[in-house]
Amino acid sequence: MRRCRLLLGFVALAALPATAVAECEPLEAEGPVTVESCPIENADYPLVRAEMTVPGSMPAVIALLDDAAACPDWQAMCTEETAQPLDGPFETLRQRVSGKGMTRRISMNTAAWWRTADGHVVGDMVGADDQTPAFKGKRVLCMRTRWLLTPGEKDGTIHVVQETVSDPQPPFGMGARVVTPRTAKTLLETFTNMNTRLASGQHGAGPDLESLPLLEAELPDVGAEFAACQAARR
Repeated sequence: MRRCRLLLGFVALAALPATAVAECEPLEAEGPVTVESCPIENADYPLVRAEMTVPGSMPAVIALLDDAAACPDWQAMCTEETAQPLDGPFETLRQRVSGKGMTRRISMNTAAWWRTADGHVVGDMVGADDQTPAFKGKRVLCMRTRWLLTPGEKDGTIHVVQETVSDPQPPFGMGARVVTPRTAKTLLETFTNMNTRLASGQHGAGPDLESLPLLEAELPDVGAEFAACQAARR
C-alpha cells in the first residue's frame, strides 16, 4: 500500500499532457471508434491509443469509468474488478482480473482523476506486479493507462481518448505480436460498448467537476513511465 501511495504521489506532482508518440499505425476503426499503435522507445510493447466522441457529459463518462462493479458488463476482457479508496480525493486502488484460461491475468493499479484549468479531465492508472497480492496465475508486470476527456465539437458530446500499454506475460513468449492486436480489438469493443451505455443514459450521475483536484503540473509521459517499469523488472 505504501508503494501505491508513493506512485500516486509522484503522478500527482505533476498538467494535461500529451504522450510523446510517433509513427502511429492505424489498427482498427469501426463507427466512431479509431484505434492506433504508437511505438515506445526502449519498451517491448507499443502504446495503443483509442478515441471517439460520445454523447453525454464528463460526469457521466467519469461515473462509468469509475464503476468497478460494472467493468465486466462493458469492458472487453474484464472478468472482475474491485476498488477501494485511498487517502487522496478521487484516488482508488483497483484490482482487475482479465480474461479466462490462458489469457487470465491479474493487475493491481492505483487510479486518480483530475481536472485542468481549461475544463478538461484526465484519469491515470499506474500498475506493476509488485503491487499484486498472492494470486495463482499470471500477473500484468507493468501497466499504464491514461484517459483524456475534452468537450466535443457538438453540445452534449465528449471526446474520449484512452492511451494504454501493458506487459501481460503472453503465453509462449509471443510478446507484442499477440498482445498488440488483442489490445486493439479489446479497445474497439470496449469503446463501442461505452458509446452504447452512455447513449442509453445509464450513467447520468457523476462527480461535480469542480470537486476534482486541479492538475497544476505536467504528468509523466505514459510511454516513458512504462519503459522505466519494464526496465526495473528485467
